[in-house]
Amino acid sequence: MKILASVKQVYEEIPLTEPEILKKNFIKNESDLGYKINRFDDHALEEALILKESLKNTTVHTVSAGIDCASQILKKTIGKGADKAFHILTDSEKANDPGCVSEAVKHVFEQNNYDLIFFGMMSEDMMNSVTGAMTAAKLNIPFLSGVTEIKEIKEKSIIVKSELEGGVKRTCEIKLPCALSFQAGINKPGYPNVLKMLKADENTIVRINYEKIESLTMNSEVKDLKLPLKTRKGEFIEGSSEEKVKAFIEILKKRKILQEK
Repeated sequence: MKILASVKQVYEEIPLTEPEILKKNFIKNESDLGYKINRFDDHALEEALILKESLKNTTVHTVSAGIDCASQILKKTIGKGADKAFHILTDSEKANDPGCVSEAVKHVFEQNNYDLIFFGMMSEDMMNSVTGAMTAAKLNIPFLSGVTEIKEIKEKSIIVKSELEGGVKRTCEIKLPCALSFQAGINKPGYPNVLKMLKADENTIVRINYEKIESLTMNSEVKDLKLPLKTRKGEFIEGSSEEKVKAFIEILKKRKILQEK
């Protein structure tokens, strides 16, 4: 069994005091911010590593498209237990474009003939939720979104549970090879092994200059991005416990939440 897990680098924290960073697709001042594996992708990777532990002769590879520092998160995937990683070098704008990322994943898939591709449901920053579906469409393989559990793996198919709108659960059997996107919270991702990360080299993390990505036209462009307006503000009640209770009751009455009989 060969599994490819797609991972994206996202900022540890996006400074809301600097909206210009947001307007420029979050990646313009790399030196000021740390990176982590996108939370949804981390759960998908963990699911792949769980399968590696339970199934003999299973290998897990990871892939990420992005600027030089994307190798940071690929080292973490090696530390978590991935056998090999592929870094498709591209600029930050194309790393946020599902069309370009899906082309990168497709390229790695075709070079290695995987049985499964795992994606997170979406990225924390762009929240497009379409990279997995686009990759599957380009490869002409089945795709299922919102996976919450892997029930069984057969010789030529996989049985999984997924969640629909309203919390409805369904069980599906899908032919291999296929692509799956996973919900967050379905497992508890482990911590990377520092020694494994230190041993990662050019044979473990393969850097690829894929010319086709550089020639692609982006499918979308961020024209504007605004911070949400503050519609409510907190109110602090000071004084003794008795004074606070009386003040709170008055607030409830004023807002007609509490009415006198």
